[in-house]
Amino acid sequence: MRFSLILCTVNRDQVVRDFFESLSRQKNAPEFEVILVDQNQDDRLLPIVRDFEKLFPIRRIYSKPGLSRARNVGLQEVTGEIVAIPDDDCTYPPDLLNQISTFLDSEPDADGVTVKSLDAQTGTASCYMHDTLRRITKENVWHCGISYTIFVRREALGDIRFNEELGCGSGTIYGSGEETDFLLNLIAADKKLIFNPAYSVYHPIFRGPWKMQRGLLYGTGMGHVLRLHRYPFYRALYSAALQGVRAFLAVCSFRFSKMWFHLAMAYGRIRGYFWK
Repeated sequence: MRFSLILCTVNRDQVVRDFFESLSRQKNAPEFEVILVDQNQDDRLLPIVRDFEKLFPIRRIYSKPGLSRARNVGLQEVTGEIVAIPDDDCTYPPDLLNQISTFLDSEPDADGVTVKSLDAQTGTASCYMHDTLRRITKENVWHCGISYTIFVRREALGDIRFNEELGCGSGTIYGSGEETDFLLNLIAADKKLIFNPAYSVYHPIFRGPWKMQRGLLYGTGMGHVLRLHRYPFYRALYSAALQGVRAFLAVCSFRFSKMWFHLAMAYGRIRGYFWK
């Protein structure tokens, strides 16, 4: 098996179908499996599984709430040489798996690759990612990797897993940062990761709702990851100041809910770094 794709999902069905549709359109794809980590309380995904399981292997397993927890459950089940962690609302371009497989064959010393995130409707790059090929380091990781763009060799993982105190559904105040923490742990283990923007995963750009609570959870997650990995305190201050600038720009365009979102994120980054 070449790829194991860990898809964690809850309270969604149509986007899961859309992702499976994108897998069914893969061209010249190496052998892959989907490990579907189902956190629903019902069988809403069962018809989707039945529609696609004849096209590619799907293993449906269950997990308690929490995105990082679900990913760790999925990681226990992988059999593929390359592991990916797609979001349930992303889709793959038709030649992505073939491209990733070919690239990693051409870079045998690389332990993994991350790719660009694009909005499928507009073609706009998201998440302030870099636009040139580079090795991922502790300094540039913040603009080189999002969970659904990560492809890593299974043998490189060792015992590295997602921090279950981080991310959506963790039950803590740290509502983000789990994928950056994951990449930083790989980097700390001296694994070679490459960011290649020539390839991309489709994922919608976040356009709201701009809720303060969401901004706070995002902010505290990043601040906590900065602290966990011993970044200097001024990195937290700088990132908070950047959110302050974005809040000011939101005011200039009379988008007051977005202003409060960015102010909450700024506060969260300070809180996540300086307070446990």
